[in-house]
Amino acid sequence: MKRLLLLNLVAILLFSGESAGSPARFRMLAEEIPDAVTVEIILVNSPGITHEASSWEIAYEFRIATDAMVWEANKKRQSEPRNTSRAGELINQGVVKKSLRPPGHRRIVLQFPLNRDIQERLRNHPRDRVKLTPGNVTPEQIKLAKEQEMKSQSFLFYPVISVFDAQLKKTIVMQFPQVWSFSGSAKPRYEIKVVVNPDGSYSVNRTLPTRARLD
Repeated sequence: MKRLLLLNLVAILLFSGESAGSPARFRMLAEEIPDAVTVEIILVNSPGITHEASSWEIAYEFRIATDAMVWEANKKRQSEPRNTSRAGELINQGVVKKSLRPPGHRRIVLQFPLNRDIQERLRNHPRDRVKLTPGNVTPEQIKLAKEQEMKSQSFLFYPVISVFDAQLKKTIVMQFPQVWSFSGSAKPRYEIKVVVNPDGSYSVNRTLPTRARLD
């Protein structure tokens, strides 16, 4: 029962906004399968953003994983807090570094092409998710939830953003791993906005794509 409660919580956190109606086992249609995923990172402001010596660097990994993989990774981190292994299959990784003075350098757009194997995994992503209600779970719902856990796909983004602010005379390092459930959009685009405050603290705002209509 504990696992069911946690599965339900994960579904609420990671798949909020998705249909909770009757589960369907149909594969995604060809026109719903993306050939790339776009991640846009914007540095909205920093005290020394216009300073000639200010710069930022983004080191990243972009991965794909099933719900089952995400669940196992989370469970492993709870039992082994020092474990740094990451869930899923690596799609791309890299480092981008730019000065901050030119306004155009404060927006970094990363595009990750998806090969045929990954597209086939997305094709098998359930079009609707079964909703588990604690205290009212049927054996059929448990079976469907486990099946969907093995097929549902999420994109995992691991960024390390380092902003050197020449006015503050310090480097602010930010790490905030993201888990984005595949929403059924043929052109998934995710946006992250970062603000460095005058005291050197920071805030992060993340937006998710609107779920595509699948009916």
